[in-house]
Amino acid sequence: MTAYMNRRLLIIIAMAALLVAAGCANKKKVNPAHGSRTKQEQLTEAQRLEAEQRREAERLRIQDSIARAEAEAERLRQIEQQRIQDSIAQVEAAKRAMVQTMNIPRMTVTVVAQGKQISTPATMRWKRAQGTVISIQPFAGIEIARIELNAQHLTILDKLNRRYTRLTYDDLAQMGARTSIDELDAWIDKNILARRSEPQLVLQVSQAGVSGAATIYTASMQTDVNVNLQPTNISNYRQVTLEQLLKGF
Repeated sequence: MTAYMNRRLLIIIAMAALLVAAGCANKKKVNPAHGSRTKQEQLTEAQRLEAEQRREAERLRIQDSIARAEAEAERLRQIEQQRIQDSIAQVEAAKRAMVQTMNIPRMTVTVVAQGKQISTPATMRWKRAQGTVISIQPFAGIEIARIELNAQHLTILDKLNRRYTRLTYDDLAQMGARTSIDELDAWIDKNILARRSEPQLVLQVSQAGVSGAATIYTASMQTDVNVNLQPTNISNYRQVTLEQLLKGF
């Protein structure tokens, strides 16, 4: 009986040992797998952090590029603004250096219109950007007609008959004489002031069916002097067309 019990006890102990061994083996198999998953998770987390760092670095790079571009645009804008200001200052300085006023007390004006030719002594006064006045004085300084140009229009006065005609620059353009106060100034700069060293200037004009010439005696020309362009009071004058005015001379 005792031997039988001892044998059974040995069998139970042996079976228990086998079970313990099997459990240890299973535990060894499970632990490596668990460790592998942890490394994979660690690797994934590291990749995520690296990706975030790359995105942050790219965002900072883009912000820096935008800031540099904006700074360069502002620099160029300031340079262009300064260039414009310098150009304006140069133009203004050039204008100040130009002759601003002119008085011509001796000239002869010849006009041919509608088959008639009129030649008469005259005077001329001019102020830059304001206009000019030509006074027709055939008899010892007695004014019988007057031409006034300003920034808006041309006025021709017949003082003998108390008549006048007034034309805007649009009216003149429709008649084929396209001009403006600035173009008038440029024409005087080129054709009169640039040639004032000549003893006499003969200027030819042919516009709107009227041809004419002016002979200027430059020895009497005065520049940068006091010039009054006060327009004539035409309240007692009768307005007529240009054709009617020309027929009356």
